[in-house]
Amino acid sequence: MNKRLHLRVPFSGKAKLVAGKAAAEVTISNMSLGGLLFHTSEEFDLGKEVIINISGTYRRKSFDEKVIGRIVAVHRGAVGNSFGIRFLSYLNAEREPSLFSWVESHKDKPSPSFLRNSRE
Repeated sequence: MNKRLHLRVPFSGKAKLVAGKAAAEVTISNMSLGGLLFHTSEEFDLGKEVIINISGTYRRKSFDEKVIGRIVAVHRGAVGNSFGIRFLSYLNAEREPSLFSWVESHKDKPSPSFLRNSRE
């Protein structure tokens, strides 16, 4: 049974993650109003608070937005690690206008996630 409050939608992009003094480049594969899934060869611990800086182009405009969250799921693999993040506050149009708009405009294309029973 899926207990998600918000559907994840596909989101393909690179981002910079900061967790305390550690920093890493990560790849994001999906996002919702309440969280995201990222992949990296680095290792981070469950419960760690992270800041993710996401830059890109959306609707022909460049954006640079930051989200803060906590690692709520970890999957370690031979070729890389995947981490589920729950945002400390939901995306909104005032703070993260591009990310919010992306998620809202892709709700008809939900993305599967290994965090099926996690509440966001």
